[in-house]
Amino acid sequence: MKKLKFILSALFAIVLITSCTKTESDFTTPAVETITIVSNQTVIQIGTTVTFNVLSSFNNANVSNASTIFVNGIAIASDTFNFTTAGTFAVYATKGTLTTNVLSIQVNPVSVIFTGFVNNILVEEYSGTWCGNCPRLLYGVDLVHQQTNKAIVVGIHLFNGDPFITTQGNNLAANLGVTGVPTGNINRTISWAGPQYQNVTQVLNEIQPKVSTGIGISSSNTSGNIAANIKLSYKQAIGTNTKLTVYLVEDSLYFTQRNYSADIYGGQSSISNFKYTGVLRSVVSDLAGDAVANNGILVTKSYNFTLPGNVSNVNQVRLVAFVTDGTGKVLNTQTAKLGEVKDFENL
Repeated sequence: MKKLKFILSALFAIVLITSCTKTESDFTTPAVETITIVSNQTVIQIGTTVTFNVLSSFNNANVSNASTIFVNGIAIASDTFNFTTAGTFAVYATKGTLTTNVLSIQVNPVSVIFTGFVNNILVEEYSGTWCGNCPRLLYGVDLVHQQTNKAIVVGIHLFNGDPFITTQGNNLAANLGVTGVPTGNINRTISWAGPQYQNVTQVLNEIQPKVSTGIGISSSNTSGNIAANIKLSYKQAIGTNTKLTVYLVEDSLYFTQRNYSADIYGGQSSISNFKYTGVLRSVVSDLAGDAVANNGILVTKSYNFTLPGNVSNVNQVRLVAFVTDGTGKVLNTQTAKLGEVKDFENL
């Protein structure tokens, strides 16, 4: 009997031990939540609004509404932010005691897309102080200047002992087939119809919104020795036989101008102390222009010469530079006073 009780006790103990024994898999550690901040834009331009999402590790749920988002350590009121300055910004979020990763947002300045250069047109006016019909052209120039600053005018005086005649001006007129005054040429290839003061729109219509050729000018004057650098830049290649012409002109010259027109300049037949602007003093380049490259980011042509003796006031002297294509048409023009730096006028 005692033996039976012992066997039963042993069997009960085995059952009890078996029922209380669990494997390691029966004890699972509860999952711990983590949060992550994301955005579909990390490299942007100034003025861009970015939306951020805070995601929970529990089923990838969006918990942005329950989170606080920080931009460079400053809490923002919602899940969007407009970046108004350039730089690198650190963005993160918190939810209770949880903190996300740090997201880096790169904000770049607004890109400026270069499309071309400002267009200045060239007007060459051939006239004379003795010429009674020339005020029709000179008054036309006045009206052009009143309506635009994109017309660069060079006055070339011819014939009859005019006080502002130059040998180079005479040769230039001969080379270009100018046989009488008043004569106005626009961009070298267009004749300005007379009476010019009644046809100002013909000049204004030639100004283009942009062109492919840019011109920069810099110069120095050391005791009458002039060093000038002309820079050219091209948005695109412009063909063959490209030439650069450089003039030296002087402003604020005065003389008596003859006038046959009763309806301009008060009908005066003789206008005392008439003011002339942009009067040609010399041609710095070759008379027909100097060959230059027709493409490239930067092309430089240098000139060294002595200030001509016909200059009255060096402070009123300017350089005028223009580029022509194979047909002789002016592609762009620029002007700058001696000692002035005039860089490319980009658009």
